Amino acid sequence: MDKLLLLVTLVCGTQAFYMFGHEFSRTRLGDTIDKTSLKILKESYNLADDKNVIASPLGVMLLLSLYESGAGAQSKEEIREILGGGEAQESSHTYGLLNQRYAEFDPKFLTVAIKIYVSDQYKLADAFSRTANLFRSEVDNINFSAPKNAADIINRWADEQTQGHIKTPVSEDKIDPATAVAMFNVIFFQGHWHVPFNASETEEKDFHVDEKTIIKKPTMRLLQSLFYTENEELGAKMIELPYKEPGFRMVVVLPDKIDGLPAVLEKAAEKGLLEDVFNLSPAGRDIELEIPKFEIRSGLDLNTILPKVGVSKIFQEPAPAIVKNDQVVVSRAFQEAFVKVDEEGATAGAFTGLIAVPTSSLSRPPPSLLFKVDHPFLILHEEDKILLLGHTHIKNCICF
Repeated sequence: MDKLLLLVTLVCGTQAFYMFGHEFSRTRLGDTIDKTSLKILKESYNLADDKNVIASPLGVMLLLSLYESGAGAQSKEEIREILGGGEAQESSHTYGLLNQRYAEFDPKFLTVAIKIYVSDQYKLADAFSRTANLFRSEVDNINFSAPKNAADIINRWADEQTQGHIKTPVSEDKIDPATAVAMFNVIFFQGHWHVPFNASETEEKDFHVDEKTIIKKPTMRLLQSLFYTENEELGAKMIELPYKEPGFRMVVVLPDKIDGLPAVLEKAAEKGLLEDVFNLSPAGRDIELEIPKFEIRSGLDLNTILPKVGVSKIFQEPAPAIVKNDQVVVSRAFQEAFVKVDEEGATAGAFTGLIAVPTSSLSRPPPSLLFKVDHPFLILHEEDKILLLGHTHIKNCICF
């Protein structure tokens, strides 16, 4: 009889970070994460009612690569495709090493951890256990037949790993007593703008929700030399905001047209955005940046989204090699995420779940370039690989 499996990705942050100096490298893995992330974001946008979405597809991809090592044949094929192709062992090895790399960052500004809770009635399959070791996963036993206690244990772990920023991601009703194993991924990051915005210059300004709707939002201002690029084919221009801490950058993608975000997302989902990101270069003059302060929170139904990007068999096909002497199948997948941008930095996070149930120069400088974020836009937090991205129409988000 197939038993319940729970996979969860937890991504949280207090202010994103940036590797100053542009020491980035273009990689095949980075390109894969880029394209898959934009595909997931596009589908999330299409499904969202208010069009404010923040997501961490990388967290989903890390857990999918771990799950793949014990999945059925058809599920393996679908997961390998979204992870960039190659053999199953290659995919697990590649993403396992990526997870190790992030796990070695200074925990003061980045924590990456995977936790596997195994029902006290089951044991992990040997091969899957070896893959878990590759991912540096901690493994503990838990009694899922007491859902409230199990949820409390998981929530304490989440609270500790995110330094109190996500306290209760799992409710009692999300724990099925038949659960055999639960996998959790935490990505926690924090940092500060390399040059902070001056709060005294923040003022109410117009934001165009669409061509007919204008609202007032608290808007920050910064006059600074920034990396910049524009792409006529994409229909957007981009800047990146530097942070003090080594690691990652925030990139703002501003469509040329007020109502241009859907078209930009459509094109980006086809080819990704890293090519444009790697084209970012000094603008040759100061950028006069205006961008709203905002906080976005969104919930993603991955049961609906993952099949649209090619992963559906995990919800149907039993995985024979996760636990010993039994099978599991994913029944529910979800993500809760947020991002907050203010004068000091950006805070971003997400909580993702996959749940399985029993089957039964000296010359005069040029004038500054205005980069006015006054209509729906896209943001990315990344280095050469996207960790988290989102888009906002501002109207229904929290502004402060």
